[in-house]
Amino acid sequence: MRKHTPRKDRDDGPVYLRIADAIRHDILSRGLAAHTRLPSEPALVRKHRAARATVRRALAKLQDEGLVYSRQAVGTFVAEARVEQDLDQLFSFSEFMVYRGIKPGSRVIDDPHSSLLHYLGLRPGADVIFVRRLRLGGDQPLVIANTWLPATRFPQFLKQDLSQRSIYDLMEATGSRPTDAVQTIEAITLPPEEAALLTVPPGSAALLVRRVGYANGVPVEYAIDHYRADRTTFRVRLGLLEQRLSDQIRHEHISL
Repeated sequence: MRKHTPRKDRDDGPVYLRIADAIRHDILSRGLAAHTRLPSEPALVRKHRAARATVRRALAKLQDEGLVYSRQAVGTFVAEARVEQDLDQLFSFSEFMVYRGIKPGSRVIDDPHSSLLHYLGLRPGADVIFVRRLRLGGDQPLVIANTWLPATRFPQFLKQDLSQRSIYDLMEATGSRPTDAVQTIEAITLPPEEAALLTVPPGSAALLVRRVGYANGVPVEYAIDHYRADRTTFRVRLGLLEQRLSDQIRHEHISL
């Protein structure tokens, strides 16, 4: 979700950056809804007393940021907010999303070759908690989240109200909240079932995220999430991430 941060003066910077700052401040401070039409280029030229090419450069910068989009011969509009996640931090989305269609349950995994047993460090016959959620941003579905947890570590989990508390909060209450994780991201197209849940046409682009979460080196979470590609941005600080991960975890490959 977008956060409104204090505006920084760029009096000594390029004119197009000052114009971009002013437009960005106007969008965020007024809380303009997605698809709201912005003033025309001639109107912005008059307002900022700048050349049309300078105004276009400012709008192009905001479009690169994902804040606006343009339609030829129609105008420039406020873009829909995107899901933004820092890949070098572990946190819950519950601060800015709500859940719908929560389906908690448990099952026994008997297959000794199951990837779930491998990634969660379990033996055949182990009980696994499974939770499937649809994460919403506002009223729009953005992420299908599938989570598996070792049942022996979270005996009271299924008795909790998952509509009011995040999974990570419940895991933290038992002292087993993930402290680090290995995560892979893959570009895919959505099959019909997942596309229907995310209210997009089948075959739409998506990001498939697989994650193994560790608490003090012990695997406590396996997750497979489907993100709408048109509404998602992942951000990572590579140097810092390399410092935080051990060589063993950093080179581990995840698949299911």
